[in-house]
Amino acid sequence: ALPDIRNLTLAYALAGADCIDVAADPAVIAAAKSGLDAAEKIAQAAQRSDYSRPWLMISMSAGEDPHFRKAEFDPAICPPDCPRPCETICPAEAIEFSTDFMGVRRDRCYGCGRCLPVCPWGLIAAHSHPTPLDAAAQQVLSQVDALEIHTHVGEYAAFKDLWQTLQPWIDDLHIISISCPDDEGLIDYLKDLQRIIKAPESSASKDLDASGIAVETKLHNVIWQTDGRP
Repeated sequence: ALPDIRNLTLAYALAGADCIDVAADPAVIAAAKSGLDAAEKIAQAAQRSDYSRPWLMISMSAGEDPHFRKAEFDPAICPPDCPRPCETICPAEAIEFSTDFMGVRRDRCYGCGRCLPVCPWGLIAAHSHPTPLDAAAQQVLSQVDALEIHTHVGEYAAFKDLWQTLQPWIDDLHIISISCPDDEGLIDYLKDLQRIIKAPESSASKDLDASGIAVETKLHNVIWQTDGRP
């Protein structure tokens, strides 16, 4: 829930976290920023000279994004004698069977997947409902300090499309993290991504200044996450 995100962000900030990663959702970002603001006030009141406001990072994916998947099922076909383990296991209280509503509240579901294996009848599925990339970028990238891009070997075209869409905001970010699980051809794939990042249309290229002299523009700080986990 959003209050939990706010409180966890506050706690991690006061504990000394350097960067806090959240989903690329405007409501989530607002909750995290509220937590960062509160932490900053507490640190100032306590005269903590060691306190530094963490960077706020968001995650996006090249390709299908698990951050935007939602649980779905038709409550009309649920057996009336079902003990409804999906309702009790949902940490977001997104699954509800009441006189006012039956089914999944999509605004609460964040796609954790806990409900899928517990349904005795296998009636629950998860489907992606991503926000159009251009709209998501416009809504959130100007509000954060860092970006994590999730990708997999073989998603070259999707990564390139994403990178081109992000261009207006790239130079304002402090850190870009590329997360890619281990797979056959990983090193070659990461080298391909590096070429995209350093391509002429990116901010790592040389531009001409007003005098027509080539100048080196900002080169991004990139973290390559290759720990073998998605």
